Order: sequence, then C-alpha cells, then structure tokens
Amino acid sequence: MEKLQAALARAREKREGEDAPRKTRPELSARAKSRQTAASEAMDERWRAIAPFDPSTKRLHESRIFASDATSQAAHFDILRTKLLLEMRNNNWTRIAITSATAGCGKTTIACNLIAGLGRQPEVRGMLFDLDLRRPAVSRFFGAAPTTSLTDVLNDTAAFEEQALRLHENTIVSMTTRSVTDPAKLLLRNRTNEIFDDIQAFYRPDIMLFDMPPVLVSDEARAFLKTVDAVLIVAGAEHSTASQIDECEREVAQYSNVAGIILNKCRYMDDGYGYSY
Repeated sequence: MEKLQAALARAREKREGEDAPRKTRPELSARAKSRQTAASEAMDERWRAIAPFDPSTKRLHESRIFASDATSQAAHFDILRTKLLLEMRNNNWTRIAITSATAGCGKTTIACNLIAGLGRQPEVRGMLFDLDLRRPAVSRFFGAAPTTSLTDVLNDTAAFEEQALRLHENTIVSMTTRSVTDPAKLLLRNRTNEIFDDIQAFYRPDIMLFDMPPVLVSDEARAFLKTVDAVLIVAGAEHSTASQIDECEREVAQYSNVAGIILNKCRYMDDGYGYSY
C-alpha cells in the first residue's frame, strides 16, 4: 500500500509539473530596446543619405521593367524574387550574381526587375551593382545619369555614398557609366573585394545583386564569381543552346553555387517570360 501511495504521489507531482505554464523568454530591457531602436534609426539614416532617383514609368516599361508595381506583368518576377529570397535565407546567402552563357539572354532585364520588385518588400534591403564592365546597361535601362561610375568607386576615386543612387527607401543601384577595356584586371584585385566587403559591412543589405557579363564570352565573370554566394543563370529561349547552358552551369559550379536557371524570352508564355528555378 505504501508503494502504491508513493507511486501515485510521484505521478501527481509529474502531472502538476507538466500543467505548470512554460517559462517565456525574458523581455528585452528598456536599455536594450533603446539600443536596438538607435541602431535601426542609424542604419535608416545611412540609406536615406544616398541620393534618390525616380525613373519614369514610361522609361521602365520601355526597358521591360515591370516589377515596381503589383501587376500581372510583374507576377513572374515576383515569384522569382520570393523564391530567391527564401533560398537565400535557407542557405544564409547575401551576394547573388546574375549571368548568362552568351549576350542577349536578358540578364540585365532580370536584374533590374529583381531590384525594382524588392522595393515592394520594405523589410528587405537590396543593392544592385552593374559589373558588366565591357557593356554596362543598367543606367540606360533606368534612364539614369549618375555623375560618377561604379568603376570610380572600385578605383578609389569616388565614394560609394556619393556615386550610388537610391531607387526606393530600401533599394540602392550602383551603375557603370562607361565601358572598361580590361575588366578582369579590376575585378581580380583584392582591393575590389575589400570595397564590396566594406559596403556590405556598413549598409548591411539583405541581398546584393551583381549584373555580370556572360560567362562564355570573356573571363571577367569567372574572376568575380568566387566572391559571391550563388549565381542565377539566364537562358534565352530559342537563343541559348542546351550545350551552352550546360557549359555555363559547369563553369559557374567551379566557382560558386548555382541558385537556379531562368528561361527568359519564352514566346509561349502569356506575358513573354518563363522561369525554371
């Protein structure tokens, strides 16, 4: 009888312990909350210090940049943006290069739509850098005319905060305004990677997009891909061959992660774009 009573007592104690409310995490102290708020406001101020620019809707649509507004034309870009952000969070990625096997696949269109679409995600901070230094096109797509070029930043002759332009409160675009005859020389420098490290440390973007040159056309894409977390490969429907895409994917995989392959310029989609991700 005593053993039975002891067992019942233990069972009662266990049940009462399970019924007790679980301890919750202690709330942040007022001082910790104040520090968090001050740090957030300081970062907001850094981003607001970048000069804004406001491309016209007409110009954006002429360049096939539709993702600034939530329309049917932006739907595929929105899907790509969301899937990319989820993949980045799962893998702790920040730097994403966008390239193709050859020219004419629409990689700059994809890059510009991604940064435009991020403007509708206010909790995500994004940056776009035009690193197709032989054939820079981002400034033309947006119809912008910055007074200095991204290459000036990489050559330490201009400050990033004076060269870059803010597209939205949470997106920044750094454009190249003139072509470079030997881009690999610039992209292979240790100093170039240090500059991007400094930008990342100071502005804390959630995503850094790099519009890169085609992989199979020149060597400068290979020179930089080792410094990014992952790569999006853009293929042009009825333009890129299967062998070109395979070769591009093999090349990219030697230096970084392949985040996905995007099928662009698909005539058989309602709005002209298709994606394989």
